[in-house]
Amino acid sequence: MASIIPKSKDGKIISYKFKVCVGRDDCGAQVFRCTTWKVPGGLAPSKAVKAAEKAAAAWEQDAKAEYKKDLQDTERARQREIARCKTDFVHFVKNVWFPICIEDGEHKPKTVSFYNDTTKNITTYFSGCNLQRISPAEIQKFIIYLRTEKGFSPRNVHHHYRTLKMIFAYAVQQEVLLKNPMDKVDPPKLVRTEIDALSQEQAADFFKKIHDCPLDFRCLLILLVTTGLRRGECVGLQWRDIDENSLLLRVQRNVTYTTKTGIVVNTPKTAKSRRPIPVMESTLRLLLMLKQQRQRENPGVDIEDSFIFHGEKGIYEPKDPNAVTRRVKRFMAAHNLPDLSPHDLRHSCATLLLGSGADIKSVQEILGHTNANTTLNFYVRSDIQQMKAATDKFANAFGL
Repeated sequence: MASIIPKSKDGKIISYKFKVCVGRDDCGAQVFRCTTWKVPGGLAPSKAVKAAEKAAAAWEQDAKAEYKKDLQDTERARQREIARCKTDFVHFVKNVWFPICIEDGEHKPKTVSFYNDTTKNITTYFSGCNLQRISPAEIQKFIIYLRTEKGFSPRNVHHHYRTLKMIFAYAVQQEVLLKNPMDKVDPPKLVRTEIDALSQEQAADFFKKIHDCPLDFRCLLILLVTTGLRRGECVGLQWRDIDENSLLLRVQRNVTYTTKTGIVVNTPKTAKSRRPIPVMESTLRLLLMLKQQRQRENPGVDIEDSFIFHGEKGIYEPKDPNAVTRRVKRFMAAHNLPDLSPHDLRHSCATLLLGSGADIKSVQEILGHTNANTTLNFYVRSDIQQMKAATDKFANAFGL
């Protein structure tokens, strides 16, 4: 029979705690269930006791029946236990999800830094919330808040959405959450912006204006626009990565910078990014001129393992990728060229290659994309001259 324990306030019984043994677990220990029954208003003390006894008897019967059902259906019991959890959202993100899923030694420092910045916004907004109580509507309000009050770009808002999907999916996987609220949250719209890239005419002007640049910077600009290297891949090149006989560069490293880690030399972005890239004979000649210059500056030193574009501390330390961006921007502004970044020169490489008749698959391999859709959707821009040329080909084929 359930025990009935009165709870008083100011000398008056306001509720009763019911406790009953519903069975024994695998180790033989008793399994208890408890609940609180509030005394209805207006009941005399004697009537309240009788009402509590009646309520306790009915509750005891239900509790034992529920326990029997749990024994027959363990999944039902598991789901109910998960539903009862109260997990602090910020604690889960900072002390469980982030160390295990992001700061796990497999992600690059730049990636860890990116998710660290993103989760700061998320945890600040949901501070004080229980993981299990965050609803789809509250998440949707957060996305609107990022867009309207924080003024984040559509792409940045989408990054936060993807991070939330990862957090809640991991919570479901770890069985601290029964249903994923992100399943009912519409993804924020991504507005496609036109990618900046050099046109044929601008590229011709660009190649004329780099002749007066210092040799090392000239080599860097040529590589960015003719090979499609990412800036981190470019400054990660060492002299031993050049295959003079085959006219190839082999991408083996990627250099990143964060305020926490400083300059870090790591593996390329993806497995596909570790790739050979063909270089033009004119580019190879420039690189060999730079190599001879480096050898003269470092007599008696084997420079093969040194960086082609080294940092201020010496030839065995790569240049800061951010310094490359700043210098490229200054060059473009000083020579009345479009305000492009090193990554925009990578876009330019793809556009110019395709405009010169290269096939999509070859451009995909040169850029190191995992699939050709990325090349098509994000890095290729058709200008009006290419569109007219395509129309002319159509007309000529059918005599129109």
